[in-house]
Amino acid sequence: MRATDDVLISKIPLEYHPYGHRMWGGTAKGQTAELAVRLKDGSILTNGARFASPIDMHQQELISTLETSHRRFSVVPFHSITAAWTDGDVDDWSRAPFGISDLQKEVSVVVPSSGEEWKTVAVKDGNGRISERTIHTLGDSVLRVKDRFYLSGVDETGVGRGMYFFAELRTKQAPPTLEEAYNMLKPTVVREAEGRGLDVLRQGEWFAIPTHVLTSELMRDVERGIAVHRQRHVLGKDGHHELEEAVLYKAGERKGQVYARGVLRHTKDEHEDLDLGTERWYLVVHNVVGASYTLSGQGTAQFD
Repeated sequence: MRATDDVLISKIPLEYHPYGHRMWGGTAKGQTAELAVRLKDGSILTNGARFASPIDMHQQELISTLETSHRRFSVVPFHSITAAWTDGDVDDWSRAPFGISDLQKEVSVVVPSSGEEWKTVAVKDGNGRISERTIHTLGDSVLRVKDRFYLSGVDETGVGRGMYFFAELRTKQAPPTLEEAYNMLKPTVVREAEGRGLDVLRQGEWFAIPTHVLTSELMRDVERGIAVHRQRHVLGKDGHHELEEAVLYKAGERKGQVYARGVLRHTKDEHEDLDLGTERWYLVVHNVVGASYTLSGQGTAQFD
């Protein structure tokens, strides 16, 4: 480990052999990683990317120490910050077209991390069945990157332990709390539905709002030619969320609206299937977000 007033670095020699023995599997020997940077606002920006051993142990010790301190900090993969900084052109911190001094000046912690944790979340399907899942979070937080604000969090609808995301908030004002930041991702129609006590479901960036629209009503509009009925419809251009059954409005007062029932699945299996059931139709709407970045299995950012 090596530290200056501004940066904490983990550097592993090529001849790394812990306790005099060779390591089985991959190690970080010969690698150097920036684990933390002190920002101009005094906060500590910690690199949440995935590392091989023993850098991962250095990273965990750092995060644990910060959690017991009273210092403001945020744990965010530097790959995601690089992607946000370059509008998705570069998603690898090692190829970032900016340096540590730029990072210190142009990034600040708006809402600090609450700490790395495992948490149990309740998941409800379209038939009202509730199940529980355990997800892993780096500690949700909000950052400013240049003149934009980003929510760093974990989507519990992602497979396994959840899917990390770094999402641009469509706002010029810094959100005061994490709750407000998450609410900013919800379109008005979703917030209104929740205000009426409806059980709004979600998979990734798509919300499903229960409606009282009848099948006969939808099919009548299909016969009139203002809507189309589709099986296995993929949402969005080049999207990956597939509706088992959908009705899409092409004209009229509902132009642009999408109604669905059955299973909402991810074509790349990155999200848990969402069973909307077959008894009612759901209005499906996209979240309110700018650019959003997720992490691949290699720990590099992907544009979403």
